Amino acid sequence: MSRSDDDLLKAERARMGAAFDDVLKEPVPDRLKALLAEPTAQVVDLGAVRAQRRSMSNWMAWGGMAATLVMGTLIGTRLAPSDGDGLDGGRMVATGSVARALEGQLASAGSGPVALQISFKAKDGRYCRSFSTTASAGLACRETDGVWALQQVAATTVAGTGMRQAASPLPPAVLAAIDASMAGEALNADQERAARDAGWR
Repeated sequence: MSRSDDDLLKAERARMGAAFDDVLKEPVPDRLKALLAEPTAQVVDLGAVRAQRRSMSNWMAWGGMAATLVMGTLIGTRLAPSDGDGLDGGRMVATGSVARALEGQLASAGSGPVALQISFKAKDGRYCRSFSTTASAGLACRETDGVWALQQVAATTVAGTGMRQAASPLPPAVLAAIDASMAGEALNADQERAARDAGWR
């Protein structure tokens, strides 16, 4: 910066100081003093709030899954016991066309009365498969005695209309059950065929 520029800057500062000096020396108004004297806002621990929300959402998710399972039990045992779900020794198991599809139908077979979406090996070693019909959807795992035990069942129709929900081919409760049970990746077409041909053992 040249000497003349430095002088100009000093002169400008002096001019600005003279123009606003009276304002800067005025006392702070009482209303502003009152605001400054108010206690500071409480500091919130965001980590604790997030943990609490996660805990609440987990309980809500489990509660929703439990309610869906109860509804699925009612659907299976009262509405369609002959061709969907039934009770076997206290277990809720697939019967009729659902059981036949779980045992022998490949996911690549296309649509029909029962559609299969995904097959996988569960964390406990069982083979599990998701399915859907016009009335319900669920997740079933094959037991050592050859039955397909239902792990999760949910309605796929809007109550009172008989219309299938369009948002997703599988209800959120079924998708959550799949996510909680799956070990590794889903079976591809060749792995699924090989598992079926080996009797899901």
